[in-house]
Amino acid sequence: MKNILFIGLGSIGQRHLRNISQIKKKYKIFAVRKKKNSPQLNIDNKVVNKKFSSYDNGVTEITEKKSTNIKFHAVFICNPSSMHLKSSIAHAKNGSNLFIEKPLSNNMKYVEQLGRLIKQKKIKCAVGYQLRYHPFLEKIKNYINSKKLGKIKEAFLRNSHYLPYHHRYEDYKTGYAAINSLGGGVILCFIHEIDYANYLFKKPINVSCVGGKKSKLKIDVEDLAKLKIKYKLHNNEFLVHIDLDFLEKKEKRYCKIIFEKGVLNWDLKNDFLTIYKNKKKKVKIKSPFKRRNDLFLKEIKKVMQNFEKKVTPVSNFKNGVSSLVLALAAKKSLKLNKKIKL
Repeated sequence: MKNILFIGLGSIGQRHLRNISQIKKKYKIFAVRKKKNSPQLNIDNKVVNKKFSSYDNGVTEITEKKSTNIKFHAVFICNPSSMHLKSSIAHAKNGSNLFIEKPLSNNMKYVEQLGRLIKQKKIKCAVGYQLRYHPFLEKIKNYINSKKLGKIKEAFLRNSHYLPYHHRYEDYKTGYAAINSLGGGVILCFIHEIDYANYLFKKPINVSCVGGKKSKLKIDVEDLAKLKIKYKLHNNEFLVHIDLDFLEKKEKRYCKIIFEKGVLNWDLKNDFLTIYKNKKKKVKIKSPFKRRNDLFLKEIKKVMQNFEKKVTPVSNFKNGVSSLVLALAAKKSLKLNKKIKL
């Protein structure tokens, strides 16, 4: 039986814990919990108990100090973003494989140190970008590379979700997303869009960003960010617009790519893909996933297989760094009101 450690058992930590329990292999689960005030949530993030009980969920709690003296098969870093790298480094030193929730961090401090440890200790590191495991993303990538619809002219990505509705069971003002020092703000919290843009369009050239805090929400972070990123792919330069906000009460999430000969639309909210060629609907594809959690479950299964076989995960440290670099450049552009070269 292999040992697994969770650092933090809030919403995402509990989701990964539930999904780990669905894997046929048996693991002994440990956890480092500091606040211990999270309610127990179900698969739909609904409260089933006012307090999460480690005992009832088969989890052995240990201290942070004790945990760093143990080599785990996998350590799930699910604490606030600003704490990710320190926790990761402490366990990388012991040769434990790492699953770091997105984003990698809220700054570049310690990134190089963790990278060196991953290489020296020959460990595997995954970053929590579950969209990299979605078959639609691979299908879109194939359309881009095959040039069936010609060259890309422009792309529009959006993720809008009202912050107080994000975790309805908690006071939004106390969550990490609302607090700058913990790594909050819409750019880092909705970094999935930045990550899959990098996956689809490769290396960005520059980024500009406008927005800031535009609402009356009691937060000290940006709640609106409009990114304009120049990419170059297949000797073709084009703009990718990424609109992120904590303002829309009706959730909106999509990816629209305009090609020379057609348009590709991915509705991430309802999870279907529509492809138009020469202004005619060519095909509409429904997602293979029945529930939102199915994608997270696929991610965990794949990552645990990777750790077992010592294979680098699809969502790995290298692309986690690339996404963080772009996100921080966007935050810098927002602050300085100028374009940032990458």
